[in-house]
Amino acid sequence: MLQQRSLLRAGRPARSSQCSRGLVQHRIARAPLQCHAKDKAETADTVPVRFRIRKKIEYGERFKVVGNQAALGSWDVSKAPELKWHDGDLWAGSVEVPVGKDIEFKCVFITSHGENWEDGSNRKFKALGPRYSLDIRCAWNSTRNTDVHAHELKPSEPAFRELASLQSLDHAAAEADALAERKDRERARSRQASYSSMSSYSDSDSELAGHVSAWQGRDVQFMRSNQHSNERNGKWDTSGLPPAPHPLQTLVRGDEKAANWLRKLEVAKAVLVDEPARARPGVEALAAGFVYLQWVTTGAIPCVEGGGHYRPNHHARLAQHIFRSLEWTIEDDRDPTRAATLLARKLSTRLPSFGEAFTQQVPLTRIRDIAHRNDIPSDLKQEIKHTLQNKLHRNAGPEDLVAAEAMLGRITSGQYSGGFVSEFKIFVAELRDFFNAAGLTDLLHAVKGAMNSEDQQVIDFFMGQKAALDNKQNPSPEDLVATCHALTTVRALLMGGLNSGLRNDAPDAALAMRQRWRLAEVKAEDYAFVLLSRLDNALEQQGGGAALLNAHDLAWAPVLGGLVLGLRHLGLGGLAPAEAMAIEAELTAWQKEGNFRDRDNALRLKATLERMQRFTESYLELLLKLLPPVAESLGQALGVAPYAIQTFTEAEIRANVVFQVSKLTTLLLRASRTAAGSSSWDPLVAGTAVGKLVELQELDPSALATFDEPVVVLLRSASGDEEVSASGHQLQGVVLTQDLPHLSHLGVRARQERVPFAILDDPAVAASDVSPLLGQHIALTVTPDSVSIAPATREQLAAAAAAAGDKARAAAGGAQQPAAAAEAAAAGPAGDVSKVSSMRMLPLLDCMPTLAGAKASSCARLEQISLEAKGPEAFQTPRGCCVPFGVMELALAGLPYEQQDRYKQLLAASEGAGLSELNGISDELQALVGSLSLPDNLLKSLAGTFQPGSLLICRSSANVEDLAGMSGAGLYESVPNVPSDRPADISAAVAAVWASLFTRRAILSRRAAGVRQSDACMAVLVQELLFPTYSFVLHTASPLSGSPLAAEVEIAAGLGETLASGKRGSAWRLEINKSTGEVKALAFANFSEALLPASAMRAASAGNGGAKQEDEQEELQELPPIGSASLASMLAGVGPAGWRSGGLYSKAGAAGSSGSSATGISWSGSSLSSGSGSATSSRDGGGGVARAGELYDCVGRTMDYSRHGLSKSSDVRQALGRRIGAVAGLLERQFGGAQDVEGCFVGDLLYVVQTRPQP
Repeated sequence: MLQQRSLLRAGRPARSSQCSRGLVQHRIARAPLQCHAKDKAETADTVPVRFRIRKKIEYGERFKVVGNQAALGSWDVSKAPELKWHDGDLWAGSVEVPVGKDIEFKCVFITSHGENWEDGSNRKFKALGPRYSLDIRCAWNSTRNTDVHAHELKPSEPAFRELASLQSLDHAAAEADALAERKDRERARSRQASYSSMSSYSDSDSELAGHVSAWQGRDVQFMRSNQHSNERNGKWDTSGLPPAPHPLQTLVRGDEKAANWLRKLEVAKAVLVDEPARARPGVEALAAGFVYLQWVTTGAIPCVEGGGHYRPNHHARLAQHIFRSLEWTIEDDRDPTRAATLLARKLSTRLPSFGEAFTQQVPLTRIRDIAHRNDIPSDLKQEIKHTLQNKLHRNAGPEDLVAAEAMLGRITSGQYSGGFVSEFKIFVAELRDFFNAAGLTDLLHAVKGAMNSEDQQVIDFFMGQKAALDNKQNPSPEDLVATCHALTTVRALLMGGLNSGLRNDAPDAALAMRQRWRLAEVKAEDYAFVLLSRLDNALEQQGGGAALLNAHDLAWAPVLGGLVLGLRHLGLGGLAPAEAMAIEAELTAWQKEGNFRDRDNALRLKATLERMQRFTESYLELLLKLLPPVAESLGQALGVAPYAIQTFTEAEIRANVVFQVSKLTTLLLRASRTAAGSSSWDPLVAGTAVGKLVELQELDPSALATFDEPVVVLLRSASGDEEVSASGHQLQGVVLTQDLPHLSHLGVRARQERVPFAILDDPAVAASDVSPLLGQHIALTVTPDSVSIAPATREQLAAAAAAAGDKARAAAGGAQQPAAAAEAAAAGPAGDVSKVSSMRMLPLLDCMPTLAGAKASSCARLEQISLEAKGPEAFQTPRGCCVPFGVMELALAGLPYEQQDRYKQLLAASEGAGLSELNGISDELQALVGSLSLPDNLLKSLAGTFQPGSLLICRSSANVEDLAGMSGAGLYESVPNVPSDRPADISAAVAAVWASLFTRRAILSRRAAGVRQSDACMAVLVQELLFPTYSFVLHTASPLSGSPLAAEVEIAAGLGETLASGKRGSAWRLEINKSTGEVKALAFANFSEALLPASAMRAASAGNGGAKQEDEQEELQELPPIGSASLASMLAGVGPAGWRSGGLYSKAGAAGSSGSSATGISWSGSSLSSGSGSATSSRDGGGGVARAGELYDCVGRTMDYSRHGLSKSSDVRQALGRRIGAVAGLLERQFGGAQDVEGCFVGDLLYVVQTRPQP
């Protein structure tokens, strides 16, 4: 969403080109990715524009649109186009306007008495083009908000959507406009009195406007006697709150007894200082305290007279205690999200100052002298005395600053003496200081004196840049970026001082100075918001992202520069600094290389911008997680106005730097997508799906079971472990609104089951093109080159209903199997099994499908093929062996009879159990099987297969996976990082793999495939664990088009679970022509982390003398371009020196976006669960079975792709792609068909870990 602002006269049109405050929202809907010759639209001089407005007027009255272009009458109503009436009092009409022009217009309705112009400023938009039509929706008299929807023109489609299809969307937008108008009316009453208004600050500090919430309290009353009320009309209902000592309970109970500001600060101190351990408040307390003090500061929670006589020094001392705790909390915050830091920084600005001037016995005495001046009227003296002087010295509160600002506005009209006005201005400045409402400029002057001369020069340089910018009427984007750069340097300087930490015994003067530094760095962030907002507006005035497409690289510089600076501010604020630094490094590198008209360069920039988009979304998600629940609960308990509750979080987001960074990211992302010739849509599985469009947060069978007709799912998130057909026969197609590797497990399952699947990782397009169709019957058409979604035709609906009926009858035939009828079930595609009669191990080369499953058998064949492969086709395989079919059953036979009988009962019950019963059956089966153990002789044989000290991975090899008709990709568990010299750990890992045969999704998947649960058998493939530089998933034939000539490979740094899971992000995706060796980049990697075994990190750390690495950012080494060097010189290792070769797939999921994060697979009684914990205690303890979380953890290392040859060099991509392509051709020949291959690079060695028939 792009935004434009302009400031024009209200009423009839203003002919000047002044800038507007009105908000113009451009929504660009891109057509599906297509290749076609240039058409008329590409060379047109005009662009079609449709105007829509909904208003009921009398019969015979007419609507017109009048504007500054000839097509709009050139401000002549008689020549302006007339709109036509449609059902629902909708008026609409279209015209052609010149491409690239700035359009100004207003709506007018004509009556028999004359013209009626809408109030407010002129509406304004830019005519994009030439390949866009513009659909403009207006609300009468709401000229500040104009909704412009841009739609990419296609030769075979009309320029505009049918009006009927926009009814629901218009209705929702109209409600939003009405709410905005109500908000404006509520704010208008007190806008002049608000201490956050622009007039409340000196001109040099106008950057603060919009960053301090508007006053929501009572109107200012100037009193000539003590009329301050102690009457309270509040509400203190704790019935819906968590029990004490929850912070919300403390706040509500305390506020009931706290009438004035001082007592409310004491309540906040109880939550933030007194109750938390070591006076370090947690996230819950910080969120509650911030919402509470924000509402107190803005008057949403009113302060009244509370009795007693307490000067402002009491408030200052309370603030000192709270501030100290907040600083300790920031210093101790080690959570990857840095949520505590975010909240503590915000909270610190809601406290009064405790500088020396305000902690003295009688502060703020200037107002007393002013009230006794002889050069002002008696009435004004009384007003100053009772409204400000006595109130401040008895019962100070935020309302006093509002009153002082309002009075300052009165006395500066020229009717009072200059001396009086000057003294009152000084007093207001002091009051701003006390309420910490001073501007950035004043704060920097206050802290500058404590700096050395070099740091003072940094401050002076910024002041000079800011002054020069303030003197320019229309600064350029370059001017704004230069000032923002100077500002960012200042904030980094301030953060450097604050990062030194706070002593427990810090003297009052040092603590007060620290408060000023903290406030200055927060206000610097606020000013960055203003500069980035102005940059966004300036860029829009120049044409936005469309202007970048054919521009010189220099035109991209200020946009990318502004984005980088905004990113630095987010990092300085504590948000995932390692991730922020990595993204900055990439943006800087790609900007330096430039040439964004080159497809690969544009694709590479697009990848980094998508990573940037995820980064901003993570911040927004954090705010949405922290604030709305607290605002809702606290607001209702205290009777806060519903408007203040509903808009609290939105106001915080829209006043945050992340909001402007997100807008710049969106602008650049759209430009880079267009430059790369790509679309917001990404086809995954081709086909057509017809059904009712429904929205789900996740692909849950129980949620889909509630639908009794075919559905296409708008899916908001995916883990990668979801089943497709097992989710229900109603599922016809999927639109996923997050990025996902094409060859992930979920993608493989959808492809095998022929479920059309598309990815749409563009929130704006999802909101404009897909969300309006929710609840309608639609047709989703996915081809290798395009994706389209539209209302379904009658013929499509009839065909879909017939197909769904057949599918439902087939599903019902397999589902209606109570335990008594299970024997009659038709056998599914399970492989034949020959179970061993004794507990023994099979060498890998002895593995056959009937003894060890298709996976182990294919690995045996891979080992044989690798021994004969030469030249470019050469590859390696990891050493391995297998625990064959029958060993699990023998282990079960060793259990007590009661447990054996229970196993049989549970297995029989799993055949036909309903979804509600299945969870308990699954959990109990997993617990029972997971408790099995292997005999010592078998464990010794397994360990003897490998070198002493090796790490192993235990992988599933069932008779119901890796088959031509049933891949079971990712359905069963693998357990990595198992030490070969710990027999008990090997036993636990094998049992964990066996237990995964009975997970809920595995049972449902087999049921959907028509396989009896009793027919499923599990062998366990045990392989040496590899530590790869890169992992890859390869389809030897194109997964979308099916072309046998084109292979497609996805590559990620580190372990391959990044590719197999649903982790958000993109891999390096290459298309390889196997006959010519040509390699084409389809996508560039942007996963935030590479997943690595924690054991390797520890081993490397020990090898480097035990140096601590947990807090260091581990990066892949720089990859030089190919010359005569081998792949070994190109593919530098992921980890530190000393790593050795060894596996691939870890089921541990990567954690957050910090520099490093531990995650893991652990055995937790009844099921496998991701977790974290020590990875050393059991193996260091000398014996026993590994406990949960102790063995299988992995770590995520933040990635900087500007240091990777695959991103930097086309030569590297070509060489790597040709090498993989040669192996792809060999495997196809040897296995007799297209293959789904998993492999990796370790140094210059290409390993193939497994292969299965490609779906």
